[in-house]
Amino acid sequence: MNPMMMELLPLVHQGYCCSQLLLLLMLQAQDRQNPGVVRAAQGLCHGIGQSDGPCGLLTGGACALALVAGKGAEDEIPHPMLTPLLNDYATWFYDRTEAYGGQRCGQIAAGLGATSGTAGEQPNPVACGDLLAECWGKIMELVQSYELDLTEKA
Repeated sequence: MNPMMMELLPLVHQGYCCSQLLLLLMLQAQDRQNPGVVRAAQGLCHGIGQSDGPCGLLTGGACALALVAGKGAEDEIPHPMLTPLLNDYATWFYDRTEAYGGQRCGQIAAGLGATSGTAGEQPNPVACGDLLAECWGKIMELVQSYELDLTEKA
C-alpha cells in the first residue's frame, strides 16, 4: 500500500471518497479547513453519484487545482493560466488511465481491481490509492511548475 494511503486510511474509513480526499489534501497543503468545499466534492464521488461518470480523481483533481488558481469572489482574478493548468492535468490523467479504456469511474476501478464488477458497486478507495497518490504528485508538480501560491486564496 502506498505510504500516502496509510495517512489517508482513517479518512477513507470515515467515508470520504477520492474527490474529497484530493480536496482534503489541498486544504491541508494550504493549512486550512473548509468543510463546505469537502462537502461539495461529495457530488463528484463514484463517477458523480454512481452514474459511472468521470473518475473523482479527475474531477476532484481539477477542483483541487481550481481551489488554488480559480476565481472565488467578485474581487478575485483567476490565475491567467488556469485553463492550460487544468488541461495539463486532464491530459496527463487521460494518458495515465488510457489502459483502463477511459476515464469513467467504473472503467478505472475495474482496471485497478477496485471493484468486483457488480453493477452499482462503489469502488474501494484503498485499491485506487496508488493512482490517488500519482494524481496528488501530479497536482503538486503542476502547483510548482505554474508557480501557484498555496497561501494566496483564503
